[in-house]
Amino acid sequence: MFEWVERISFSEASPLTVQDQDNKFGFHRKTPEVMGHSHWHGHIEINYLFDCSADYLINGQEISVPEGRMIIFWASIPHQMTAFRGKGEIVNIYIPLQAFLTWMLPGSFVSQLLHGEVMVSDSLYFCDKELTHIWETDIASNNPLLASQVINEIRGRIRRMAIEDYSTYNLVQKVNCTVEKSVVGGLSHIQTMLRYIADNYDQKITIENVSTSTGLHKNYAMKLFNRVMKVSIKQYINKLRLQHAQALLIDTENPVLNIALEAGFGSVSRFYDIFQREFGMSPLEFRKKVG
Repeated sequence: MFEWVERISFSEASPLTVQDQDNKFGFHRKTPEVMGHSHWHGHIEINYLFDCSADYLINGQEISVPEGRMIIFWASIPHQMTAFRGKGEIVNIYIPLQAFLTWMLPGSFVSQLLHGEVMVSDSLYFCDKELTHIWETDIASNNPLLASQVINEIRGRIRRMAIEDYSTYNLVQKVNCTVEKSVVGGLSHIQTMLRYIADNYDQKITIENVSTSTGLHKNYAMKLFNRVMKVSIKQYINKLRLQHAQALLIDTENPVLNIALEAGFGSVSRFYDIFQREFGMSPLEFRKKVG
């Protein structure tokens, strides 16, 4: 569940085609290097520029990022580092779109990002570089609790950026049709469905309930959700239920039956089946492992 990748394997196919790594978080620290050509993938990407500056080609538009900045953009827009200056390092963080859309960041921030804008922090904090080293160490530990904490801290860092001052490069009006309009146009429906699921996943809800929250036909809602989130509505509901159950297994001594019902599974046998399939161990084995 918390498998991270260091480098993204790029595909020449559509940037919105399902790829093996699109649902995985990624972290990579490196010396900046000029890229021979543009590439794209389905993640939200963060670049920290520590003690260096860089030039990028973003969907055919040239931008320069000053030293000591952090940028964030949707990597389905073709992008390429064309030059760099300084002897520092760059940290790349890759966030699955399906995770990013659940973080409920300010709407205007998300909208600009998903329409092709590059957002740049006006400055980094003194602790940012050290924090990325902590994240790197935690990820390498393969401890699921620490990996989860890293994700929460990355989310918090982006939220801080979104509510503080940040700059853009005014690319939104210049972005062409590289990102499929039907997908971008459907993102408001996806966010509506995500909010409905987040509010009701611990209850008995159906795909019809989720699609009704948007006013969309069930079949179209299912297709749109799967296309953007790279998982089905049912799989996503089960993912939230599993996260809830994991927290209860770690933080409480509640019986497994109570946890199954509180997380929305309806029956302990269904909970056991899904948990075992997802994590390769039973809920009690998980509790013992992390206890």
